[in-house]
Amino acid sequence: MRLSASDIRALRVFRSVVEHGGFTGAQLALSMSQSTISFQINALEQRLGFSLCQRGRRGFALTDRGSAVYDYSHSLTSALSSFEQQLGELRSRATGVLRVGIVDATVTDTALGLDDVIDQFIRKASEVDLRITIGSPEQLIADIAKGGIDCAISPRIKLLPGYAQTEFHHEINSLYCSERHPLFGKKVVTKADVEAAQVVVRPYANKSELQYIPDARVGAYASNIEAQAMYILSGHFLGYLPDHMTVMFREKNRLKALLVPEAQIRSPFVIISPKHKKASLSQRIFTQELRRRVASSGQRPVDPGHNPPPTSRRK
Repeated sequence: MRLSASDIRALRVFRSVVEHGGFTGAQLALSMSQSTISFQINALEQRLGFSLCQRGRRGFALTDRGSAVYDYSHSLTSALSSFEQQLGELRSRATGVLRVGIVDATVTDTALGLDDVIDQFIRKASEVDLRITIGSPEQLIADIAKGGIDCAISPRIKLLPGYAQTEFHHEINSLYCSERHPLFGKKVVTKADVEAAQVVVRPYANKSELQYIPDARVGAYASNIEAQAMYILSGHFLGYLPDHMTVMFREKNRLKALLVPEAQIRSPFVIISPKHKKASLSQRIFTQELRRRVASSGQRPVDPGHNPPPTSRRK
């Protein structure tokens, strides 16, 4: 069969339904009603001549043929996006869609300055539809693998072959405890004190958070930075957090850094992209702006060893 423009639109709706695990998530992502999504899926099934998915009281599930169509659609959507970008490059203009995945809890990193990067990118590539996805490193890698995003900004992690990691930034992480934790009020905290407490870690960090406290007791696992902060603020766990995101909590005397500077971790940030795919003009512009912003920040690292006078204290 020859694909029409309506077929391609319906395929995009179908992909969204699959990637969001059903119609409800796709409704939010696409800003479409359930009836519109159902119409698109039904129309696609009629064109193909077979059922793509089962939906009803038992929930959403792909048929075998539906799973195959979803897998085949990766190459189509990637080719269409690449075609749009290549046409733009022939005119020396950045066009099409650029999909960038960014790890969570980066908005407070003024040295990284992603708001400034986005501002400058839009000024220089106004014809590009910039789409940003926030997620954990594992989610971002999965999104790259299935063609959902073009590149990702993330701490360096262990990857499968086939992906390039270009280092461009460093983030300082310190070991923190909250006001609710017994170590918060202790004047001198030792490594033995820390290793006797429970810590929360991120699996994707590949045990790097335990390099200075190898005998610490891991009591919880967090999928991302914000979840890690919640565990720490509960008072039951110690854990690492980026210094840039703790300023507000330290000002309110709710967090304190421990074993500074010896237990601090310097986490490299990288741009992750598939090796087999040439970066588009829009992706190169975005990458250049990232490097420019980091190089021009000239910002001194936050000193987490000093807690500013509290502005207010939660009772």
